[in-house]
Amino acid sequence: MGKNMTSYHFYEGGKKDLEDIDEILHEFEKEAPALGYPKIDNEKLKTRIIYFMTNGKVILVKDLEKDKVIGIAILHMTEFLWSNEQLLNIQTMYVLDQYRSFALFNQMMKLIKNQANDKPIHMSISTKLIAESLMKRAGFEQMGAIWRMK
Repeated sequence: MGKNMTSYHFYEGGKKDLEDIDEILHEFEKEAPALGYPKIDNEKLKTRIIYFMTNGKVILVKDLEKDKVIGIAILHMTEFLWSNEQLLNIQTMYVLDQYRSFALFNQMMKLIKNQANDKPIHMSISTKLIAESLMKRAGFEQMGAIWRMK
């Protein structure tokens, strides 16, 4: 599963990291062909990543030994539809398969909680990943589900 946490560097991604971000999100696309999602439009992806860099945060995780980005979390503050109260939305969270561990997930969640400044955090899972026990262990409460009609 995961590696020793001391070999990772967690940092906020910027425009200089666009190539690494593009690469890891293309790895996500390769992992999930059964989901029926559309292919990545590279220009759209770049535009959206820059939007989140400007209006949110892109947190990257790098394996220092391999000098490779192995994880990403894309976050942004938003408001409840019916209220001015803010919440932090985790738009995307992805770690390369061979690096996945609860320890790494937990470290990423600590950084995300810090960004939330005690505001609620919402994370939707739309990959058919069964993560109920992981999410509960991390302190999340299940609030519903995502349903899709083709």
